[in-house]
Amino acid sequence: MRALVTAVVGAAGAGACARAARRYAVADRLRTRARKRWFLPARIRRVVGAALGAAALDVDPEHACTLWAAGAAGATMLGAGVGGASVALGLGALVAIGVPACVMSLRHRRARLIAAAVPAMLERVASELRAGGTIATAIAALAAGDDPLAGDLARVGARVGVGATAAEALRMWSVERTAVGVDAAAGALALCTSVGGRAADALDGLATSLRERAAVAAEARALSAQARMSALVVGGAPVVFLAWSALVDPRSVHALTASGAGRACLGAGVALDALGGWWMRRIVAAGSVL
Repeated sequence: MRALVTAVVGAAGAGACARAARRYAVADRLRTRARKRWFLPARIRRVVGAALGAAALDVDPEHACTLWAAGAAGATMLGAGVGGASVALGLGALVAIGVPACVMSLRHRRARLIAAAVPAMLERVASELRAGGTIATAIAALAAGDDPLAGDLARVGARVGVGATAAEALRMWSVERTAVGVDAAAGALALCTSVGGRAADALDGLATSLRERAAVAAEARALSAQARMSALVVGGAPVVFLAWSALVDPRSVHALTASGAGRACLGAGVALDALGGWWMRRIVAAGSVL
């Protein structure tokens, strides 16, 4: 009888919640007053926005922080339900630290996307010149597209629109965007706007050269991928294991923290692990960036 009552009440409650949710969705669409939003402090917003932009994650900093906090809270509650307070703390800390670490590990992603798009951009500009267009019309057409360079070229066109010369706008682009190939492309385009002549063939040649350079760098990264992963595992596994052991069973690290010799061993181990990680990173650094 209790189960039957619970089932009936639960079904009725679920139906009521579903109807309320539908009504709220309709009212939310019809609502004209803007919602109040929360904003990060300006300095934190700049840092978070820069990290997200470098990782090519096109998400608002406030929204990203909300998702990060929700993920950490969800992991903490999951850990509390599975293994108690220590597991909850461990999972929450893992998400809270791991998500920013993953974003930082992608800090070269935007630069690589930009560098990969530069040769195609030069070829499209060369095609526009052969068709009778100009550098300005080619930049405007590319800025209206959806490739990784659209935003950068839109800023170049906006600067030209407010009075800057094409050469100045392209120079500012090369200063703002430090991806490989951008400085060469900006210099070539600026030279084309000021000198003129048969520039399409030169742009095609530069595009071919940049594409070959990108292929060599991609091959170097592929060949060093195993070494970079080994460096990550070898350097990070001891630290993660020690931190997890301290959270789950604090008595397991008593020998390392209760005596002077244990603390000396712990400090020496952490220092040697950091030195080894730094040295392995130096070894494989040639293939880690484009």
